[in-house]
Amino acid sequence: TAPPRAHARSAGPAAARATPRVSARPSSDAPREDARPATSQPMPAAPTGGKASQLARFNEGIAAQARGDWEAAARLFREVVSKEPSIVEGWSSLGNALLRQGKLPEADRALRKALSLDPNYPAALMNAGLLRLQDGRAAEAAACFARAASLDPRNPAPRVNLAIAQARLGALVEAEETLTVARRAFPSNAEIHYHLGTVHERTGNRDKAREAYSSFLEVSGGRRPDLERLVRERLKEL
Repeated sequence: TAPPRAHARSAGPAAARATPRVSARPSSDAPREDARPATSQPMPAAPTGGKASQLARFNEGIAAQARGDWEAAARLFREVVSKEPSIVEGWSSLGNALLRQGKLPEADRALRKALSLDPNYPAALMNAGLLRLQDGRAAEAAACFARAASLDPRNPAPRVNLAIAQARLGALVEAEETLTVARRAFPSNAEIHYHLGTVHERTGNRDKAREAYSSFLEVSGGRRPDLERLVRERLKEL
């Protein structure tokens, strides 16, 4: 049997879980997505006996993810699930690694397996939503993100991606509301301010766009130089 699992959380000691970063692909009718929201993917609880080797492989996969070696990460996660096919974290992480390589059919199979094991696993729902954004299924993506947000309310990433999906569907009022609520819950999250600025800009509300972009620059504080440069350029045009 698989080791017990901890559910996804958005805050806590870094050693307690891995935090791979994922982002949706840009499109002409979505908010700019240069900022990549993070999604928390917990490591399985320490297994006993023969399971220790699989935890070690999982952690090696997380390390490969952290350095951007998605091919190595996929290989390691595949090894984990081949030996312990009931570990949902392994399937979800494999799906994420395949998604980052653009291997959408394989990623879809891995994520479907993860969700068959645990339909309420937030990280798998997030990755499934990102996959659907990439292949043009924005409505399905929005449903995945909305469910992930309800299951993992302390993680801002599902709400940001939900707004992106809503904007792709042309539901800008809904996207604005999603981000406004998220901003109240996560006032120090720079990505929320940034995406709110893009939505206000698209709806023609220049004053609110300037306010949101300015808040992004204040909160970001030099940690995202490329995106901050883009935002300063946008502010000059507003």
